[in-house]
Order: sequence, then structure tokens, then C-alpha cells
Amino acid sequence: MSLKQTISLKLQQKMVLTPSLQQAIRLLQLTRLELEGELSQELEKNPLLEDESMPTDQQPAETPESKREEREISEISPVDAMNDKIDVEAYFSDYAETGMKYRGTSYESLDDGGIQENLMTRLETLAEHLEWQAQMSGMSHDEEEVAKLIIGNLKADGYLDESLDTIAREAGRDYAFCEKVLSLVQRMDPIGVAARDLRECLLVQLRSFADPPRLAEKLVEFHLEELARPDFAKLAARLESSPEEVEEAVRVIKGLDPKPGLNFSSEPNPVVVPDAVIEKIGEEYRVTLNEDGLPKLRLSRYYQLLMERDKNPDVVIYLKDKLRSAVSFLKGVEERHKTIYNVVCQLVEIQRDFLEKGPPALKPLVLREIAERIGVHESTVSRVVSNKYVETPNGVIPLKDFFTTGIQTIEGRDISQQKVKSMIQRMIDDERPEKPLSDQQIAAALRREGILLARRTVAKYREEMKIPSSSQRTVRPKN
Repeated sequence: MSLKQTISLKLQQKMVLTPSLQQAIRLLQLTRLELEGELSQELEKNPLLEDESMPTDQQPAETPESKREEREISEISPVDAMNDKIDVEAYFSDYAETGMKYRGTSYESLDDGGIQENLMTRLETLAEHLEWQAQMSGMSHDEEEVAKLIIGNLKADGYLDESLDTIAREAGRDYAFCEKVLSLVQRMDPIGVAARDLRECLLVQLRSFADPPRLAEKLVEFHLEELARPDFAKLAARLESSPEEVEEAVRVIKGLDPKPGLNFSSEPNPVVVPDAVIEKIGEEYRVTLNEDGLPKLRLSRYYQLLMERDKNPDVVIYLKDKLRSAVSFLKGVEERHKTIYNVVCQLVEIQRDFLEKGPPALKPLVLREIAERIGVHESTVSRVVSNKYVETPNGVIPLKDFFTTGIQTIEGRDISQQKVKSMIQRMIDDERPEKPLSDQQIAAALRREGILLARRTVAKYREEMKIPSSSQRTVRPKN
């Protein structure tokens, strides 16, 4: 058998976690205040970006020469200014064609009856974020109980701190059942959480791609220790691939998150600022994004002209790189706006009764339903609603409040968990103080209303509403 080098062409499709995609994912999960800081930071470090809302006194002085240059600049597009034809407008064409309008909303001070911007809150913990997804994922009761046990044994970096054998014994379930639930938790947001080691964490993230990169999977599974200082030629020979393909696979792996749990900080968030506003105009609701106070970034026309005129190749290369970065960043911001807008519009359409009548009218809704409606993954919807708030005619509320699991009635209808809690609250409010209702009596009353609920579930809902048990609610008669 003879060995020889040949040059060949082949056509293949593959999913690559590009830097721009990583950036879009990161921007999507930022809170409104974090986005403001990100925009300001990008404005400082990239000369190709400028703030179009900058006060007049901060703009450069206008001279006859600058006016002439501005006229010349207006005739030059970023596409013409670059040899490799970066089509800036193409990045935003889809957004423009949708006809969506993102309008910044101006808020007045507290004295004028505006939004209370100094409302105190705290950031959601990793465990809370995962438990909420478990409730919204349509798991069975047994699966949810095991999932909560797994989530309760996670370290701060998101790795599982207990063996699955021990968790199976504590849950009273067989190992295969617990392993199935573990795989469901690992695919929640952030993807790769609850992994038992780095190799498993990276593999879960790679396998979540629409078209998993097989070469990257092989590298992680069999050659993880060699990736710290990879020898592309050596690895290529082992995997029967080209060094270029191995290098590209390593680049994909480096874009993964080795410690997904660290994205959740325990530091308090001192301010609640809504990301969107829901206004009622007549009989219709209108959704607008809150862009008040955000820097309004655009590409610098001056540097576009400089890139065309400068003869120094190093300067041109530098400016081209910054232009690519600026366009990618602007696209990521617009995609964030578009996704949040789409999610909030769907929530308004589904939960209109909730906006009209309050929590008892909340309909059962899970992440999957919204994801299917707007054509994204469930984890994307989870990122959108995590630590995001919306201003409604009834006040500022978390986006997560629009979601609730459904409880099936005897007739086969689904009613929301929130409505059942309201019914329990009403029963307790109407009970006789000297003879409060037990959890079993409440469950029996709900059964007469057509709602099948176990006594322990009633107790769970009661505890979530911070209502004491019947023995603690008993009013002793005076002697």
C-alpha cells in the first residue's frame, strides 16, 4: 500500500459555533442594565462604532473641509470600502422586512407617577433557574422529583457534586431512570450543567448543535488531554482528517463553556428596569422595547472613508477587522431585540386574560409552546425570560410570571397552577377561624370542583404561598 499526498475538494455541511453566534447568545441573556454596560464598553473599544445620540457639544467642530468629507462619505458604503465585500445592509435586511417597530420608551420621575426604577430585587440562582425549567418542561412528577434532587447537588460551577448511584438510592429509583432525568437536566439552560466531568460537559454542548460536529466530539471524547497544546498534524493523522479540519474543530471546542454554572452570580441586582413595555391602546395591546437610555450605536462614517483612502495596509487590515467586529456586534444586538420582541408578543397573545383579569386567569404555558411558535430552541426562550421584566398596565412583572404548568381537570381541561392556588387561597380566607380546613379537606373540595389534586400537592402549594398549616391557623377560644 503506497502513501501519497493529494489535493481534493469536498462539499460538506457542518454547524460551527462561530464567535458571532457566541456573542449573540451572550447578549441574549444579559439584563437590560447589563446590556447598557455592554454597549458602552463596545463603544469605547471599537472606533468603527459611534453614538448617534451624542450631545452636540461633544461632536467634532464643523468646518468646510469636514462638510465636504461628509458629502464624500455619504457616497461610500461599507461594502464599497472593503475588498472582501462585507454586506452590512444584508445583516439587517431580515429585521427591516419584518416591519417590527422597536420604540424606546421615556419614563418620568417617581414624582410624576412614572416607573419605580429603584425597586430592589435579587438575581436568580442557578438552582432556581433550573427548577423553574423542570416545572415548565412537561416532566412527570417522578422525573421532576429526581431532577430537583440532581439540581440540589450541583456545585457553583454547575457540575454534579454527587454520584448518580447515591442520587438513585436517595430517590428510590433505578439508575437508568435517574440517568435519563440527568440527560434532560443537562440539556437545560445553561446547556452542559449537571455534568460529572469536563468531558461530559463539553460533549453535551457539542451534541446540542443542530448538526453536531463529529470531529470535535471525537477530539473531546478521546483526545481531551492533548487539546491544551494541540499538535494539529499529529491529531489529523490519528483521526484521518486534515490539520485545517482539526484546527477548526479545536476552535469550536474553545468556544464552549467549561463551567456553565458560573454565569449565575449571587450578587444582588439593585435595580429593576423592564426590557419591554406592554401598553393597552383601546382594545388592543402594543409591545415596544425599552431602549430609553441605551447608546444608539451606528457605524462611523469617518473611519469608513479612512479605510478607503489610507494607503497603509496595516491600517486598512486593522479597520477591516474592527468593521467586522462592529457589524457582528450590531447584528447581535438587533437579534436580541427581535427575539425578545417576538417572545413578548406571543405572551401577550396567549395570556391576554392574565393581563386583563390578573393571576387567576393565567393559562397553562410552557417554554416549548413559545419556542415552537417563533421557531427557536427552548433554551433560547429560557434565556430571553431569565432575569427579564416587562412593564404592564398592572405594574412591572418578571417574564417568568407568564409561564405556569397546567393541571388537568376531570373533564380533561387544563387550568393553570396559579388559578388552583387562588382557589386554595380563597377557601382558606373563607374558612372558620376556630376550625380551619386541613390539606385533605382542601383536596376534597377541589375534587368537587373537578380538580384532582393530591393532599401533598395541596400542602406544597400552601407552603409556596407561605400559608401556615391548619394547626397553626387554629384560633383558640378564650376562656
